[in-house]
Amino acid sequence: MSLIIIDQGNRIQTPVKALFKQRSVDETAASNASRGLPGSDENMKRPGERFIRLDAESNRHPAPQTGGAQAAYEETSKAGKPKTARPVLRAQQIMTFPVQTITTTASLRQAWLQLEEHNIAHLVVLDDSERPVGLISRPDILEHGTDSTVTVAVVYQKQMVAATLETELSQIASTFVNYPISAIPVISEKDELLGIISRTDLVRLLINDAQVESWA
Repeated sequence: MSLIIIDQGNRIQTPVKALFKQRSVDETAASNASRGLPGSDENMKRPGERFIRLDAESNRHPAPQTGGAQAAYEETSKAGKPKTARPVLRAQQIMTFPVQTITTTASLRQAWLQLEEHNIAHLVVLDDSERPVGLISRPDILEHGTDSTVTVAVVYQKQMVAATLETELSQIASTFVNYPISAIPVISEKDELLGIISRTDLVRLLINDAQVESWA
């Protein structure tokens, strides 16, 4: 399934590129280089949180034998056999849950303390009906001061990209690479918050040698 665009708490049909400025070539190259370095965690896991990934060993192919009759035999035995397709990874296999949330009426000071307590970089903002309506991050708060009494409603990012459980990770990864987006919540058809995926989650996936069928 495709990504979902949330604007002011409502699902809209506008494409991502219409809302978020595409990264420049230099920014994209820097983002690609940073994948190999864990850096600061955007959504560090806490006790009780679930982080799902495929078993790297189950996706690792044995090293090919080289030279001699053995190699010729293996090549012959493989002839005519259909290639096994790589598994398509989806949002539900990597998302973190439960997700740290905050209401629009909370102060920026409260939001900052929550980020510090859980050592994370984002909070999902919920409305009065507990529907996810946006994100607030460390930079958003720092612009106004970590002791600010201004409410989250004034500052949070009201345009948000979200995914469903079935959204393919190739599409999520491409969005991280091409746009200045660092976290994507995962929601249900009824707009229930199910999880969240950050760039750091995808870095961990690579470090653990799991297979991702496409990254761009």
